[in-house]
Amino acid sequence: MVYMNDMLDLLSTKYSNKISFSKGDVIHSHRIDSSKNTQIGFIISGTTAVEGHTLDGRWMINGLVTESMLFGVEVLLETNTVPKLAEYRVRALTDGTALLINREFFLNYMYANPQFFHQILDNVLTKYFFTAKNYKNINQTPFYKATSVLVEIVELLNLHEQSGEITLPSYITQSLLADYSRSGRARITEVLEAMRENGLLLSKKPIIISSYQELLSQSENFQAGNGLLTK
Repeated sequence: MVYMNDMLDLLSTKYSNKISFSKGDVIHSHRIDSSKNTQIGFIISGTTAVEGHTLDGRWMINGLVTESMLFGVEVLLETNTVPKLAEYRVRALTDGTALLINREFFLNYMYANPQFFHQILDNVLTKYFFTAKNYKNINQTPFYKATSVLVEIVELLNLHEQSGEITLPSYITQSLLADYSRSGRARITEVLEAMRENGLLLSKKPIIISSYQELLSQSENFQAGNGLLTK
């Protein structure tokens, strides 16, 4: 994650501005035929979803961008050799605030502050590895995909350090989990019920996990082929 104090230092310049957003607002979008954006974004408070536009015309959630995370990082690209990005948007799941920073100023600040540069690199790579892991798991069982995605969500929301049961925010729904894990909603419903029956889940609405360590253990057991469920 990027340290909040470093980002708020940039707020005092004329090259950035703070915005407020409400649940449902689209705070960033990228279209294949659109002109290049000139600002990179940073979430100060709240949670948003990255949604890709599918061939059948709907928006599918690909991941979360929450407090102390960046969005619109494609603005930093200097090369034209990479494939064109698919159409996507960042939509608010909660009310919150974000910081929009001029690209050139952001790059200059990053180059002048090596520690900040490494924070940005860490932020981008963390999201990349989460995304790569989810695509690697696309042909795994629904149970393994769901537990893996739940581990990611708990970690992104910084809930993994608390002991005991974990209550996820109300926006973590079965539909969101189905999109996130690339599974059908009916299969996710089955998986959550199986989790509830074996004690991993205490509630499905809201989703309450018995403990992070137990969730992580179940995910690792399934990865090793030692899981209790085979669906």
